[in-house]
Amino acid sequence: MTVLSDKMRSLADKNHERRDDLRRLAQEFDEAATGFYAEPQTVDVKRFMGCWARAKRAWSECSGEPLI
Repeated sequence: MTVLSDKMRSLADKNHERRDDLRRLAQEFDEAATGFYAEPQTVDVKRFMGCWARAKRAWSECSGEPLI
């Protein structure tokens, strides 16, 4: 698991109104990270970055933390 996905699940566990989205995007990001860092690599940069961007945006919208 990644730090970002851990934070997303923690917020979802606090019964956030978008908890289902947070959990789904955290899971997708974890799967992409696992495949990206696997040997041999099973997830390409485009997919990994797309999953990261969707997860980061959801985290930012739900937590109030700035994107940058």
